[in-house]
Amino acid sequence: MQKGTFPLTTSSRVTYMRLTLLGVFFLCFSLLTGAEAECSFQLNPQRVVVRYGGSVEVTCNTSVSHKGMGWEASEGRVSKTNDSLITWRVSELKEWDIKPLCYINPNKGAQCLVKLPVTVYKTPDSVSISTVNHTGPMKEGQQYELQCDVHDVAPVQNLTVKWYKGQTLLHQTNFSDTENKTLVNKTVTLLIRPDRADDGAQYRCEAELDLGAEGPQPPPKINSSEPLNVEVYYKPQHSSSTETIIKDDKVMLDCSVKANPAPDYTWSSDHLNLNISSSVIKSSALSPGKYTCNATNILGSDSKVFILKSTDISISFVNHSGAVIVGKQYELQCIIQNVDPSKSVVVRWYKLSQTNSTDANMTLVSNSSKLQISPSKTDDGAQYWCEVEGTPPVSSERLNITVHCVYNNLSRYLHQICESQWSSDSGQTV
Repeated sequence: MQKGTFPLTTSSRVTYMRLTLLGVFFLCFSLLTGAEAECSFQLNPQRVVVRYGGSVEVTCNTSVSHKGMGWEASEGRVSKTNDSLITWRVSELKEWDIKPLCYINPNKGAQCLVKLPVTVYKTPDSVSISTVNHTGPMKEGQQYELQCDVHDVAPVQNLTVKWYKGQTLLHQTNFSDTENKTLVNKTVTLLIRPDRADDGAQYRCEAELDLGAEGPQPPPKINSSEPLNVEVYYKPQHSSSTETIIKDDKVMLDCSVKANPAPDYTWSSDHLNLNISSSVIKSSALSPGKYTCNATNILGSDSKVFILKSTDISISFVNHSGAVIVGKQYELQCIIQNVDPSKSVVVRWYKLSQTNSTDANMTLVSNSSKLQISPSKTDDGAQYWCEVEGTPPVSSERLNITVHCVYNNLSRYLHQICESQWSSDSGQTV
């Protein structure tokens, strides 16, 4: 140990080193803080977005005493000056990746620098849409690729390409290439699988530059391609495979169906003797039965069966059979089947050859119209029938009724009169 020195323990040495490092830290912090305080200045605006070939102007000012300040830039350089406000100005900016900076040499401390963020943009020269490796109509259900070409646009990181079908946005693409500031050409593709609803649809793509709040206001015009009109081929497909039609004075079998190309039609039935190539048959002379229509184009065919039925009508008693009794009330019903459910029918009731009553209620398929009767002795052998109005009208078969007298304890006298009248009129006894 040398004379005049003091021995330090291990813990003392560690403490000494920590205090020394802390002192160095505070010294550096004080110097940096002092430098920042000496380098206070401001850019106006703090960031610029300028069209390629456009003009730009930014001021740099300070209130700090200095030995000179200036602008460094590949275009519009401003030499060092003792002024407190200097302007970087370019009348026609044509450098994509320009990086101007303002510097100050303060009286105290080191030189200070601040960079000006500059975005130079250019909207596309053209935006076009096309199909990849395909021309002509598309076929339903197959996959196709559309291509959008965007020419001479910058910067690519601000570019968004959007796909539309009509006014519906289908997809959009953004780009993450933040390094490239110069003009680029971009190609974007979209896969589609059209169906029959897309026949005649219009596709287009748009190129849009999103330059933020610092960009021009209003924003640059969106560049859009010309619309791509899509023609889709698809086979015939009826909405239903069968249709039941009730025959009346105007019968129409309509087999019309949408298809591209337009389909050809053929008809087959045991009731047709002619070759028919139209999609519609109109005739009141068609017989009830089945009629099959086939629609065909180059992609396929589809058939539809029409079942033509005639209206059926029948008459009967309700909860009764056999002879009827004089003075008792009975109910007849007229059952109508195979009536067009979209139409109402008028039912008329007849006795012998005279109209007895009219039922004009709306009657749907399988519903019935009813008539109340109370037969007298003169109704023995009478005929009832019902008829549905139409062209021609449809009638039921005739219902013949037999009328009897009957004895019972409560109305014996009345029925004796019935029997005597019957015997005197016709010579019959019951």
